[in-house]
Amino acid sequence: MVFPENARLVSKADTYLNCAEVFAYRSSCLKRKYGAVIVKDDVVISTGYNGSPRGFQNCCEVGRCQRIEKDMHQGEGYAICRAVHAEMNALLNCSRQQTIGADLYLAGVNPEDNSVHQAKPCPLCARVIIQAGIRNVYLRAGEGADNYIVVPADELEWLQGDDK
Repeated sequence: MVFPENARLVSKADTYLNCAEVFAYRSSCLKRKYGAVIVKDDVVISTGYNGSPRGFQNCCEVGRCQRIEKDMHQGEGYAICRAVHAEMNALLNCSRQQTIGADLYLAGVNPEDNSVHQAKPCPLCARVIIQAGIRNVYLRAGEGADNYIVVPADELEWLQGDDK
């Protein structure tokens, strides 16, 4: 989380990434907590965090994660994962008309110690982000002010093992 220093304002990017980080703490994922915020014309239009579909048991309630048990890493085993990703949840709450030209802010947190994780959308989320017309994706890279990467949505890794 980025806090103001010496009466200086927190930058807009860090403010929206702070919001994404706060939503990540709502996540019910035992492997990695993610939060997403979609902003258009300097207005927050949607938020999301990763967790089970509404009304279904989440990993915290079940007390286990199959992906952890099978030592799976990013991009592996999403078919056995209970969670809808933060980016998708945020995008599901708005129309494409709202998302065309918007920016998406993404933050990840390690559940064990609440440290910042280098955020990166999975290939499926990257495809959905591109299809929604998102312009740029701001990825929290670590602790501290201005510690983020801006990636044009059309440059996200959306297909693994192929040259597009």
